[in-house]
Amino acid sequence: MSTTPDTPRRVWSGPSVARRASLVALAAAVPLLVWWLGWFPGFLSPTSVEQLAALDAGEFTNEIPALHGIVVWALSLGGSAPAIVTFLQAAAFVALGSLAAGRLTRLGAPWPAAAAAPFLLALVPAVAATVISLEVQVFQALVAMWLFAELAVLAVHGPSAFDDRGYSIRVGAALGLAWLLDHGGVVVVAVVAGAVLWVAHRDLRRLAVAAGTAVGVFVFAQVILYSAFGVEREVPPLGLAYAPEVAAAYHHDPSSFGAGDLALLEAVAPLDVWDDAYRCDDGASLLGDREFDDSMIRRAPGAYRGLVVRTALSAPATVVGHRACAARFLFVPSPRAGERYQTYSYIVPPNTLGLTRDSLWKGGFNMTKALLVRTDQPDKLWLWWRPGVMVWPTLALTVLAAVRVRRLLWPMAVFGAFLATAVLTVRTSSFREAFAVCALAGLSVPLWWPALSGAASSRPKSPARP
Repeated sequence: MSTTPDTPRRVWSGPSVARRASLVALAAAVPLLVWWLGWFPGFLSPTSVEQLAALDAGEFTNEIPALHGIVVWALSLGGSAPAIVTFLQAAAFVALGSLAAGRLTRLGAPWPAAAAAPFLLALVPAVAATVISLEVQVFQALVAMWLFAELAVLAVHGPSAFDDRGYSIRVGAALGLAWLLDHGGVVVVAVVAGAVLWVAHRDLRRLAVAAGTAVGVFVFAQVILYSAFGVEREVPPLGLAYAPEVAAAYHHDPSSFGAGDLALLEAVAPLDVWDDAYRCDDGASLLGDREFDDSMIRRAPGAYRGLVVRTALSAPATVVGHRACAARFLFVPSPRAGERYQTYSYIVPPNTLGLTRDSLWKGGFNMTKALLVRTDQPDKLWLWWRPGVMVWPTLALTVLAAVRVRRLLWPMAVFGAFLATAVLTVRTSSFREAFAVCALAGLSVPLWWPALSGAASSRPKSPARP
């Protein structure tokens, strides 16, 4: 039966609907609490345990972004109580999912779909296990969710959103944190800032507060906070981060290297190591080889940075091919034979901090362990652990938004920014490397409704406070 003008129409937007979506979305806390109680104090990898040991000893480095270490140190009482951090991560995930749910309804998403998105995400074993793991990628994903929710406001209100000083400060703070929590975070800042500039290019003065806040957060951390904690600000040298790209070029065409570049390679490891230990889908196989001496790269970062640049210029196809292989897991759901793919760390590695798994609820542990055992199987990774099944639909949504409802591109720009960062920097195939991308993909599902219906195609709402 056709709809007549007198037939009441379902309304999906408005403050009351947004509040309803936000409140219902808080249900995501239930599955995450079950996981946290069952796997107390959380999932701790060897890298996590090494970081906690360093923090316990008062050592703060920038190998893993130093801000992450400082926050973990403060919240975990000097590294001795990581369960506090994993609990607060789960709480932040729920709060940000709730925030995003409310914001999505203002874009025309049905409130049940908006509220269900964070809850369904929390039900996915890969997501829940990662939320309560002690990894810097969790912090990055939380910032990604925050940026996504804030740019949803920009999609609703347009450039007038920046007339609200509080909104400008929030966007700037989120960008500053994205910059600090990832050594490749400049990509996120560039993409998101580009989207914001596109929206507000007619009056750039509106962006002054946001830009100043982003720079202020970055400078405060780098100058004041890092000095107070004695952090060495040096990031891993470019020559070390992209050593696998150099290895790819040597593996495929060793004759293209001159005597000087071969000498640089041999100073780090025998040439057969550069060849035999190279795996395009696992850069750690080279960097973790016992004969690979990364101290040589750290002593002469300029020389090895030059080596990376020369390699990229002389063998661009090989370097691009290596990047495509390293990032393959982001797009291809099915792992190929022999491919290494990391899911989670079942046991707490041996440590001197006295950290062990001490489940607070055996029933929760048994239930969630059964889920992990069933989903972490070679024939099920494509559905439950590999990001491709979420990435491709989200890319399709982005294209649809570009064609039908361009304003939806602003929150989708956050997804694109974090996906681009992963493609350019990912070294090992693991779910945590794609966690931010998967979280954003899950939150964006409700946007299919306005993208297909054109519900967000009206002019920006003005200038209500975001």
